[in-house]
Amino acid sequence: MYVIYGINTIQTLLNYNYKYFNNVLISKKNNKRIKIIIDKLNFLKIQISFVNEKLINKIVGNVVHQGILAYVNKKKYVDKLFLTNLINTKNKLLLILILDSIIDPHNLGSCLRSAYSANVDLIIIPKYNSVKLNSTVYKVSSGAANIIPILKVSNLNNVIKVLKNKGIKIIGTDDKSNNILYKSNLNKSLALVIGSESYGMRNSIYHNCDEVINIPTRNDMTSINLSVATGIILFEIVRQRNLF
Repeated sequence: MYVIYGINTIQTLLNYNYKYFNNVLISKKNNKRIKIIIDKLNFLKIQISFVNEKLINKIVGNVVHQGILAYVNKKKYVDKLFLTNLINTKNKLLLILILDSIIDPHNLGSCLRSAYSANVDLIIIPKYNSVKLNSTVYKVSSGAANIIPILKVSNLNNVIKVLKNKGIKIIGTDDKSNNILYKSNLNKSLALVIGSESYGMRNSIYHNCDEVINIPTRNDMTSINLSVATGIILFEIVRQRNLF
């Protein structure tokens, strides 16, 4: 069971699938937005415990919880059959996000939030050397962590080879690349690879990419935070596909 907190996070998951919820702890029942959540929880017959704010602080620590916390069932990761069915889908441009060794929960949460907003079909993450889904990830993602399909794999390169064999273009990211994002054709089925905070993509993955792009900057600060870069690239893909 996980702990999640924050109004947006709980509201998003509640709207998506209330069956995740076991118990909700509330310390600020007079908050207008929390009152709306309370009404929905009562309607869905989900247990509510009105508690002192000190108890919530004790459970989640020094974070902005907004006076609401929920115990929810663990997220179920999708399996390789989901991936197989997805890549065999006809007449659909696929958008897959591969996150290679992200270790900061804030970055992972931000990437998941952007991915959900950009209608990414699937997130792929490694089983090892990657931050696990935790309360911080859920909070930063505003609930997207529980909604968007996530596949955990032992070997990212093996999955990349499967995707390439199905005609899915692999786009890597590197601030030293001479290929500018805005000159790349992203209007096709593709998988975007985002590397770790410290080292970027691993060499083995770098060499498996069909194209490696960068985001041009206008000054000496060439390195953009990876979650910011992820959002920029995802919504350039959305723009090129005229999805909005």
